[in-house]
Amino acid sequence: MPGRGTRLEPTTSSTEEHTITSAASLAYAEDFLSEDDHLAAGRRRAEEVGIVPVSTGAGAALQFLAGAVQARNVVEVGTGTGVSGLALLRGMQPDGVLTSVDLEAEHQRLARQTFSEAGIAPQRFRLIAGSALDVMPRLTDAAYDLVFVDGEKVEYGEYFDQALRLVRPGGVMVFDNALWHDRVADPSQRDPETAAIRALLASVSTDDRLRSLLLPLGDGLLAAQLIG
Repeated sequence: MPGRGTRLEPTTSSTEEHTITSAASLAYAEDFLSEDDHLAAGRRRAEEVGIVPVSTGAGAALQFLAGAVQARNVVEVGTGTGVSGLALLRGMQPDGVLTSVDLEAEHQRLARQTFSEAGIAPQRFRLIAGSALDVMPRLTDAAYDLVFVDGEKVEYGEYFDQALRLVRPGGVMVFDNALWHDRVADPSQRDPETAAIRALLASVSTDDRLRSLLLPLGDGLLAAQLIG
């Protein structure tokens, strides 16, 4: 038996002990929860118009976060064909309203179809066609429980400034593509999109107003809660 003050040496390093080391484990986490036919239909529509929705795991995380903050008012930047929006709506309170902004009106038409087929009442979502940086400044300060961003990556810093204004104390901001196709972790990658996401990560991680989390789901999901 070790005596008092004896330090037991670990048999493996902390990095080895706590790090996911296989693609199989990451895939297992992604597919931990299955999706229903309505989400699958939204994904098919996304493929048809050439856009990439959030992953299965990221969608599950969005639904979880919306439920955790008991969201009634949510802003989404990047409607797509409704995959992320449906996940958010399912996590929100039954009377919750999703405000979703996208440049492409055709994508929003497909999102409306996704929501309707899933039984989401029309009064529970508001789809606005236009630039998020034009629309967000017109929304009410501190009126939203969650802001989800999946828009132009070079504009992430500006979306962050707007999200900080829009989210209530205790509310959450979430940014998709936070690892950007494995480019963020590679210091040799210096394209404008990667640089903008790195700058966002640095801002969030050093902001005393926030508690944050970077999840390796999909293409990376950054979540930050505004401390009340």
